[in-house]
Amino acid sequence: MLYLIGLGLWDEKDISIRGLETAKKCDFVFIEKYTSFWTGNLKNIGITAEEIKRTDLEDNVDKILEKSKDKDIAILIPGDPLVATTHISILLEAKKKNIETKIIHSSSIFSAVLETGLQIYKFGKIATIPFYQTEVPSKILEENLKNGAHTLFLLDITKEKLMSCAEGLKILLDLENKFKKKLISKETEVVVFCRVGSSEQILKYDKIKNLIDLNCSPCVIIIPGKLHFLEKEFLTSLKN
Repeated sequence: MLYLIGLGLWDEKDISIRGLETAKKCDFVFIEKYTSFWTGNLKNIGITAEEIKRTDLEDNVDKILEKSKDKDIAILIPGDPLVATTHISILLEAKKKNIETKIIHSSSIFSAVLETGLQIYKFGKIATIPFYQTEVPSKILEENLKNGAHTLFLLDITKEKLMSCAEGLKILLDLENKFKKKLISKETEVVVFCRVGSSEQILKYDKIKNLIDLNCSPCVIIIPGKLHFLEKEFLTSLKN
């Protein structure tokens, strides 16, 4: 059987008891960390895992699936295991080969953002702010604002670097200066949520000009759409 097990938001303490027990009984355990940031140490909870690269899952997944035919295999994934489309592809390939699979879910940024007080059904399309230049974040923000929806921006992660809150905000302002859609300015109030799930977590709601030097990562940025009065009250409390 093939297990996809979520590791949760921050470190090894976030894995569920079910996930931990399952991983410990598996014949082979792999961990992939290219789709998300994770600070944990599996040895602290008695798990030994082989780290796999992106190419192992996207191009060479058959090797893992073959082992799953007569062995119990676990792939450990930061956050929730089905957020990345790569992992959906693995499930599809397993089904084609009649390999039994099981998902063990965990906490992710998509549930944690509700700590901001914003309501889940009021979020629109999600966008990533990449290090390379693209108009996509601006287009998605424009569409969401037209619909009164909140926009969750995930900040880029590469092997070498995590995009900081300051970098993400500056890129959004640069896109506004370039395309002049009048979507945001330095006066726009936004939410920044950094190091979520850790003891060093930062949650702020303020004008961009007051957050532009916040050099914190990993981080997400939320630009609110039309606010319910309870959302507005909660965000205001973050200022205080």
